[in-house]
Amino acid sequence: MKESLVISLLGQDSDEAFRYLYNKYTVTLRYFAAKYIDDDATIEDVIQDAFLNLWEKRHEFKNENAIKAYLYKLVRSFSIDTIRRENIAHRYAERITQEEKEQEAFLENIIESEVFQLLQTVFNELSPACREVYQLSLNGKSHEEIAQLLNISINTVKKHKNNANHYMRERLRHILSFLLWI
Repeated sequence: MKESLVISLLGQDSDEAFRYLYNKYTVTLRYFAAKYIDDDATIEDVIQDAFLNLWEKRHEFKNENAIKAYLYKLVRSFSIDTIRRENIAHRYAERITQEEKEQEAFLENIIESEVFQLLQTVFNELSPACREVYQLSLNGKSHEEIAQLLNISINTVKKHKNNANHYMRERLRHILSFLLWI
């Protein structure tokens, strides 16, 4: 089809002229868009949008080179806009994910602090002898070392530890069930 005929027919709302231009430039414009975008479906959308814009401004063109330049500019512009939108969406998704992680960490820190405080409260409820034996045990001392340090028998050390374990287990039973649940 001759250039002057294409321009004339396009200005007269000719579907045939439009199809001619579409068929002539689509493959090249897809290749051009692929320099910016790596998703075929997105490239197809960009091409469709460019030709839709061409159709809306079809009366403004005086020659085919102007149409070609216009299509290249549109494809480049739409491709860059698509990249920007994707980058914004990606940054937003990352920010949301980071905020969710921070919120989870915040809640975990609260739970951990509350559990620590509860453990501390229950630990302080132990008798002084049980508390001292248990603390030494938590610090890595063996039964023998604790007995020697406190000048008590090994059986007394075992009894204090056993009493402390039993008391703490009973007092913290509901919190242990909750922690296992979460």
